[in-house]
Amino acid sequence: MNLLLNQSVLLESRTLRTSALRNFESDKALSILSKAKAIVFAVWGGSGWATTAQIAEYFEVTESAIKELYRSNQEEFSVQESETLAGQALRDVRQTFCLSPRTPKARIFSPLGALRTAMLLQQSEVAAQIRTILIEIVAAIPNTIASQNQIHVPALPPVEQRLKTLVDAMKTLTQLTGGKLNPYMEQQMTDYAVNLFAEHNRQTLTGTQEKWLGVVNFAEIELGKKVPLKGTHYRGHLGTWVRTFYPHLGSRQETRLVNGTQQDVYVYACHDPEVAAGLTKAVEEFFAHPHPSFALRQAGAFASKKERVSV
Repeated sequence: MNLLLNQSVLLESRTLRTSALRNFESDKALSILSKAKAIVFAVWGGSGWATTAQIAEYFEVTESAIKELYRSNQEEFSVQESETLAGQALRDVRQTFCLSPRTPKARIFSPLGALRTAMLLQQSEVAAQIRTILIEIVAAIPNTIASQNQIHVPALPPVEQRLKTLVDAMKTLTQLTGGKLNPYMEQQMTDYAVNLFAEHNRQTLTGTQEKWLGVVNFAEIELGKKVPLKGTHYRGHLGTWVRTFYPHLGSRQETRLVNGTQQDVYVYACHDPEVAAGLTKAVEEFFAHPHPSFALRQAGAFASKKERVSV
């Protein structure tokens, strides 16, 4: 499981998605969803289910995107994950879900259904965060079970050997295709190599209590603030705000997966109380300002056309 489970394979393999969900009850699923996004709409806390519109709001995508995702993958969702309400069943919960009296039927999702949605939804940063959390949890389960039952788990080949195998495979594919690999295949290979390097680093480096987060992650996870994708206070301007008015908080960059592509993002040492306090102040000031883009323009923040991404 450790070898196969990564973002790309999780998005593509129905078998792995279903296998991952077998490890969770609704409470555990809700806990995972809450880790990715601090504020989870109240309906889940009451009835344990959420409407299509609420699912779209949570993942920060359009309602039509969720409907199309379900239409294309409906056979994959079990009755414990999603169902359609109509007739008396709909009338019984119409007020709970704040549905219009003229709504003839409504699709709802359980926390487990929301997890499966996260494993299928590509154009959502929240879904990508959930997949990362799932990979870490599910990958650890076989080792935990083996330890408890004293079952010997065959060791994987060393990371260096797997990387060499990957490089050799890339060379062979390039030769077979005349040096023109499919871009999607190239991205898959790149992501797989990044995962191997990350695993190698975890094995060779000592443990640390450090917590490096992008400013948007800090605002949503640590402060519980929803940072919109567009509007006067959208997430791109929040990152620029911190770099413009609080440059002393740091300038470290890391390559991370953002909306399906690897990008350089600014990260901050949130384990440092002074940095955490500075980020908190910056975020509060940003949301308190009626027109942050105007303040940034006055400060010369947009002098360069190249604006880096912050997550």
